[in-house]
Amino acid sequence: MTDALRNPTHKLLASDGHASGDLLLVDRAHTGTVFRTCVRRDNGRAARALRTCFATTSGDAALPTLTPLRFRRGRYVVTWTVAGATVARWRFTVV
Repeated sequence: MTDALRNPTHKLLASDGHASGDLLLVDRAHTGTVFRTCVRRDNGRAARALRTCFATTSGDAALPTLTPLRFRRGRYVVTWTVAGATVARWRFTVV
């Protein structure tokens, strides 16, 4: 396992104006949990913020569910919810 998987990265380096990143979510206790992930670009204007949401079902317990994404430079907020309840929220910056 690489250090990037063990330690959350809060900055991604962009080349050609874009960066690739993976959302790596682990459902430690259950299998088949339906969860929703929203990625919002935090541009300081809530009314015009770009947001992408998707629903996914977790695999086997303790195995990561990987979602590859591409980002433009900027600040982002990711929210992970299960049954409408927020499980985690984190911010990162693409520089």
